[in-house]
Amino acid sequence: MKDFQASLPVKLDFEVGGVLRIAEKVVPYGNKVLLMVDPFLEGSSLVAKVLASFAERDIEAVEFYDIVPNPRHTTIDRAVTLVRDNGCQAVVAIGGGSAIDSAKAVALVAVHGGSCWDYTERLGEAVTRPTTRGLPLLVVPTTSGTGSEATPFAVINNPELGLKCAIVNPSIYPDVALIDPQILVSKPARLTALTAADAFCHALEAFISIHSTPWVEMVALEAIRLFADNALRCVEHGDDLEARARMALASTLAGMAIAGAGVTVSHALGQPLGAMTDAPHGGTVAASTAQVIRWTLPVAQDKFARVAAILDPATQALSVAERAARLPDIVSTHFARLGIRDTFGSYGLKPEQVDAFAKVVWTSFNQDLACHPKPIRDQQEVAEIVRQCL
Repeated sequence: MKDFQASLPVKLDFEVGGVLRIAEKVVPYGNKVLLMVDPFLEGSSLVAKVLASFAERDIEAVEFYDIVPNPRHTTIDRAVTLVRDNGCQAVVAIGGGSAIDSAKAVALVAVHGGSCWDYTERLGEAVTRPTTRGLPLLVVPTTSGTGSEATPFAVINNPELGLKCAIVNPSIYPDVALIDPQILVSKPARLTALTAADAFCHALEAFISIHSTPWVEMVALEAIRLFADNALRCVEHGDDLEARARMALASTLAGMAIAGAGVTVSHALGQPLGAMTDAPHGGTVAASTAQVIRWTLPVAQDKFARVAAILDPATQALSVAERAARLPDIVSTHFARLGIRDTFGSYGLKPEQVDAFAKVVWTSFNQDLACHPKPIRDQQEVAEIVRQCL
């Protein structure tokens, strides 16, 4: 068996209705926090309940709602200034991946200084990589997709440069992740579908990554099973609390998987597409997954066959090669049932932009490309894959 290490330095608190206990989780870390919340929750009963629970325990909250999909480096830096000016002792995030990634960066930079962009991984450039933690960080995910509550990554968009890069540092794991499936029942079908697809892609890419381990394989396959059994139920019956809870677990497990093995080609393509077009992350990743599997075969054939058997049990009687060959169509069918038929072209990428886009992928996301089981030879091969996704 392959040697491996596994570490998850975040306390996971999985509890229906648990968000109402967030204040008691905050108490050990201080009595003044920056509360970073997705803007669509501003004025909601959820935020009102959180603020009331803070008041009961004499916790002062500085509220921050300036969060957008594909979070901006300038917005994060403004939040850092707010933390310092107000003497906040901890950061609390309630929202999807954008809110949680932003909070991770804020908590780190507030202690170590500079701009958050200095901390992002960029090929051939100087990167700030602290070895100690930032401010205490508590997060409450409101979607089931990014798994950001269980990863050492924070993805940041720099529109001025046209780049979307990530902080990759174990120092940004949250201290506490409170996962409350009750929050998820109100999420719209389209958001539910896109985040579910993101969770599936995390699990699949970690599973096939060259850095995959027995630990990663275990949590990734369970995440894929949970996706297969519950994603469509969540889209069609959003008030099904049990299905929502299982998809929340799938998302967290998939986050744990990429924390151990990284992501591969689909994320290397999806991240810069999101930066260029401001398209939803789950959609940009899903748009290339079937094509990337086709391009990858017959490499990782056994693993693709195992995934095909989970998504479509009727294929179990087929040979490994036949099952693997069917996986691209099986994935496309699953996504279509969720209402996801996105392509790079539907997000606005034009044929004449492909070569420039491929250059960004090759130079800024080489770390993700390097995790893929089939090596990509050069920038031209990236461009060929992108054209297949238009």
